[in-house]
Amino acid sequence: METEFFDNVTQEIDLPMLCRSVGDSSPMPMAGLGGSLHTVRYVNLAFCLLTGKSKDELIGTVFCGVAPGMNECVLLLDRVVKTGLADSHIGQGKTAAHPLYWSYAMWPLLAADHSHLGIMVQVIESGKFHDDAIAMNQALLLGALRQHELRDAADQLNAQLQAAIVLAKKAEEALIGSEKLASAGRMAAVLAHEINNPLAAMMNLLFLAQTNADTPAPVHQYLKMADDELKRIAHITRQTLGFYRESSVPTTFLVATLLNSVIDLLQAKMVSTHVVVKRECDDLLEVTAIFGELRQVVSNLMLNSLDAISEGGVVALRTSISRSPLDGSKRIRITIADNGPGIPAMAGPRIFEPFFTTKGSTGNGLGLWVCKQIIEKHHGSISVRSRTREPRGTTFSVVIPQKPIL
Repeated sequence: METEFFDNVTQEIDLPMLCRSVGDSSPMPMAGLGGSLHTVRYVNLAFCLLTGKSKDELIGTVFCGVAPGMNECVLLLDRVVKTGLADSHIGQGKTAAHPLYWSYAMWPLLAADHSHLGIMVQVIESGKFHDDAIAMNQALLLGALRQHELRDAADQLNAQLQAAIVLAKKAEEALIGSEKLASAGRMAAVLAHEINNPLAAMMNLLFLAQTNADTPAPVHQYLKMADDELKRIAHITRQTLGFYRESSVPTTFLVATLLNSVIDLLQAKMVSTHVVVKRECDDLLEVTAIFGELRQVVSNLMLNSLDAISEGGVVALRTSISRSPLDGSKRIRITIADNGPGIPAMAGPRIFEPFFTTKGSTGNGLGLWVCKQIIEKHHGSISVRSRTREPRGTTFSVVIPQKPIL
């Protein structure tokens, strides 16, 4: 045992030979280092291929000058020498167009007496990490972009589907409405035909009563009003039957006369409900239109106000004149305002639709629709403002040209 120990101590160890026995046959790049500067004493073929240098170029050089991460490399090698323990490290090479990431595995080479002979280093090129990272980021970016495009496409398709559903629903509602109008038209034609005959008889009787010399003057006035209303009914029935296209041409009349006729017509209802009617109108303001049709519009709007307000309410009738911002032509505005409960916000957009009513079973939903048709026939417009909170109330505004548009 003593002789063996003596031989191990005194025998000179050939480091390159020792490394060759370990690394020549290894497919992994390996290098043997010795000395305080960690000089390359041995490299295998795989290491030469990895670095792109020959064995003669590498032997005798400082390892940290060959490997990336010099500072980290020196510290790591010193630690392995000091501790006698294996260690590992990943370093980045900066000589390539794109950095290479190398993985180091280092362990000490010890003699039989555990004295330090050198360090064996195994180096693995992890690959072009930079390129891989870029490729991965690009793939993730493209994936996210594609996902965003798909989400946008799905949202767009969903919006188109919703729009198509809304259009289909509106078309269905329009079809139902047109069917209702067609049915109402047929019913109205039948009723108008049946009403027309007794109506003619009543007008003849009124004429006879008016021409009777014994009829008192106050009764004469009432008979004249009844005759005017029957003529208006006859006018409506002839329109319904389509027997003629407005037998009377537009005439020029005072707007005050129009409002007064409506007030006189609804006087009984105003008295019974104790409603105060305020009229603000220029007595000389004139308009050229079809008197009976405008009277129908104003009376319908005023009747709606009387139905809406409670006892003791106020209805205001106002008129004014302005100029059109388009061509400067004069326009007449007739406003009917009340202090009733107002129209619910959800009902507002639909009040001019046929058969839509807020009066429940007492309304047929045709009054405002007819008013709109008449005003549009006169090349005008009708609008509404309403509040259900204090100060409550509803205001309808009718605007028509002062002179008819030819």
